[in-house]
Amino acid sequence: MVSLTRMVRVGVVLIALITGFVGARSALAHADYVSSDPPANGTVTTAPERVVIVFSQELKPEGNTIRVTDARGNQVDRGDTALDRTDPNRKTLVVSLNPGLSDGVYTVNWKNTSTDGHSETGRFRFRISSGTTAPAPLPATSGSELPWLILLSLGTGVLLIGALVRRHALRRS
Repeated sequence: MVSLTRMVRVGVVLIALITGFVGARSALAHADYVSSDPPANGTVTTAPERVVIVFSQELKPEGNTIRVTDARGNQVDRGDTALDRTDPNRKTLVVSLNPGLSDGVYTVNWKNTSTDGHSETGRFRFRISSGTTAPAPLPATSGSELPWLILLSLGTGVLLIGALVRRHALRRS
């Protein structure tokens, strides 16, 4: 018969392995999104001339793209994604936008390549609203799933330990 102590040890090891796996994935996720202008899920009152995205690590000069589309899926950027020459850390990408963008929701899809060769992709939206009425909330966009994976892993480990302890208690009675 397996002792309660042994079951708890197995559960702790499983939680450590799951958390380590999720943490290792995080360490491999290199140049992550840090901020942008216009801000992700934000609203601006005038059409911006460009989209600027700052990442957490240095980027290669090639392999980076920012594509901005309107609500109908039409591309509204000029296709000139480049590293920001004013950023000495080479963590900032810029793309020019077509002039005269109208009020509405715009989607920014980006792909970067960090200097270690790893690529990341992401998406966010922003709204242009020059009117005086409050705009409706933006729809949800993709983001980092890592915090949810960690919570899911820890929750699974706790449930596993609980099930093992309960099973052991039932066997004793």
